[in-house]
Amino acid sequence: MTIEDFVKFLEGDREFQLQAAGREYIGPVAARYKELDIVEKMRDALARKGITQYYRHQAETVSLVRQRKNVVLMTPTASGKSLAYNVPVLESIQADPHVNALYLFPLKGLEQDQLRNLNELSGLMGIGGAGEVYDGDTSAYMRRRIRETMPNVIFTNPDMLHLALLPFHKKWEGFFRSLKYVIVDEIHAYRGVFGSHVAQIFRRLRRICEFYGSDPRFIAASATIDNPGRLATELTGLPFETVRENGAPSAGKHFYFMNPIESPYTAATRLFVQCMKAGLRTIVFTKARKITELIYTWTLNYVPELHGRISPYRAGFLPKERREIEARLFSGDLLGVVSTSALELGVDIGGLDCCILCGYPGSVSSTWQRAGRVGRQGDESVVVLIAIQDALDQYFMRHPGEFFAKSHEAVVVDPGNKNILRKHLVCAAAELPLRQDDSAYDVPLLMPLVEELVAEGTLSTGKREGIWVSASRRPHKDVSIRAIGERFALVTETGRHIGELSGWRVFREAFPGALYLHRGKQYAVVELDMLARKAICKEDKSQYYTQPISEGKTEIIRERERVKIGDIECSWGSLRITSKVTGYDKKRTFDRRRISSHTLDLPEYIFETEGLWTVIDRWTKSDVESAEFDLGGTLHAVEHTAIAAMPLFALCDRGDMGGLSHTCFPDFGLPAIFLYDGYEGGVGLAKRALEIGGDWLKATLGIIEECPCTGGCPSCVQDAQCGNRNEPLDKEGAKFLLRKWLH
Repeated sequence: MTIEDFVKFLEGDREFQLQAAGREYIGPVAARYKELDIVEKMRDALARKGITQYYRHQAETVSLVRQRKNVVLMTPTASGKSLAYNVPVLESIQADPHVNALYLFPLKGLEQDQLRNLNELSGLMGIGGAGEVYDGDTSAYMRRRIRETMPNVIFTNPDMLHLALLPFHKKWEGFFRSLKYVIVDEIHAYRGVFGSHVAQIFRRLRRICEFYGSDPRFIAASATIDNPGRLATELTGLPFETVRENGAPSAGKHFYFMNPIESPYTAATRLFVQCMKAGLRTIVFTKARKITELIYTWTLNYVPELHGRISPYRAGFLPKERREIEARLFSGDLLGVVSTSALELGVDIGGLDCCILCGYPGSVSSTWQRAGRVGRQGDESVVVLIAIQDALDQYFMRHPGEFFAKSHEAVVVDPGNKNILRKHLVCAAAELPLRQDDSAYDVPLLMPLVEELVAEGTLSTGKREGIWVSASRRPHKDVSIRAIGERFALVTETGRHIGELSGWRVFREAFPGALYLHRGKQYAVVELDMLARKAICKEDKSQYYTQPISEGKTEIIRERERVKIGDIECSWGSLRITSKVTGYDKKRTFDRRRISSHTLDLPEYIFETEGLWTVIDRWTKSDVESAEFDLGGTLHAVEHTAIAAMPLFALCDRGDMGGLSHTCFPDFGLPAIFLYDGYEGGVGLAKRALEIGGDWLKATLGIIEECPCTGGCPSCVQDAQCGNRNEPLDKEGAKFLLRKWLH
């Protein structure tokens, strides 16, 4: 079938139409070009690749880079962003063979595709292979060879920059001395904890470049987000110019919203099979590794003849396996793939026809990233979003038009996170002495933190005043840049390392008896060893999952800001959260029914973070109770739904924020609701909530008001991660309170 035929089939299929919640056709857009004066060898090389005209955004980016500006380019998937940064890099290398560039990607493996593009272009220019990948998959022999015969361009990721390049900068002196460009691809991926760590790594990179006398330009590329310029500045500490007007053409897309009557996973499998029977190359995106494997297995059970023509794809695969699947997709050998978010970024997988999203990806930005994987060669495509029982999925099923009207979310990071900053100050001081007049860090402002580090013995004062050095030669290995807090290793009974957890997640996900999923295998936690900081696990094939039961309390450390949102006052500031996992439930996988409950005796987990809170005055409290609503259930339902609505405004997961509600908070003697960043020190989410307060409250009310259930469900006020078993919850009371605030 052609796409046109398949669209007719869907619109004539009674079963599909009964479950359809909306449809939108996004029409084709013509290319917009702009003149770009480039050197002859580059022009000829691009012409040999069939490129004789340049999109508007490509020409504008190259022009700004030539003016020695830092640039962030924000255009959709497959719009030719890589050409915009490859042109200035290769032009500079041709003019001066000693010029170096650093290409950074958020995930190991994304570099391979970009390396091929750059080396093909540099080969056509007569420069030879300009780049090499230097990451965790690079053999020891190749690493040594790369350092000895340094290429012009190094492709790597922030983890390797943190652990292997910056600590050993003397071995890379020639590279840093001639570093002219730093390319930061997929910049929207640097959010939350990871982004806050990367912000410190970039500051460390800048001070090492300054030490060797270089001042590289930063060129960042981003998918469509709300705040590309601000994000780039927060990550690097430098001013940026933003290029956001896309000049690339795009073919038409048929976008469907589907709210299945049956299991969403069954619906996705059936549609996947229909697409492939129609001869359409299809990708299914899931939200969990287990679902990826499940849909793959079910598909082969339905249609055994597809064996060898479809494949699962997820982060747990070996690099060689991932490269093989990518190559087979690109060549057309594979007809279909079922993937987690691992295929959302970067890798060129050629032109696919259909994209099935099994569950809303959590953000408008990620949805378009995934939808951009189809129709990449100028052909029309089909995208189907299949809803699961989740608040945001159901919100868009009721308002499909809002998905297309809604602006993209902001990416939130916090370069000032104290817990992260203190670790990187020690790493920076191990690389080069920290000075009073340090270019990357405002040391006078950070003196209280520096003095803390000196007092605890991780920093030492230098021989001269105003200089500090690290007490450890290599503190980097103790800093996990994708986590905050003390790290716990997850190991099997034989001692094999299978993963890591940190902070509060250790107690929520690795308590004795917990089931933990890693690389498609399920493990039961046998023991949580607090002294050795490890959770001992064994493989387990039980058909249930575990859900922790917890209790918590809140302490206000300092109020920093107070604003009026609707008819309520909200405060933002520092909080101390005390949480304790007191037990867990075993629940059946297929219907979520509780099988049994178990008590636990675990220590309290205490951390400081940023949060916002509102106090319910005595008149409002009286109104809620007079209307015969349950006060505790009302506050609890508002807390849950407000957290669920946050991903509408910031690139985050529901689990990135926590909440506590009190019918009588001791400090005030009145009811209060607290919402906070679920990471030590905070990552900027509560602050973002304060900025979009009115819209956030309206969205929260909308989720509750429009859900057709009577008593509350996972699509409105329930939270699958609730430590109180979703008790009490009063959906009608939450509606009453939110309406009162927004009247």
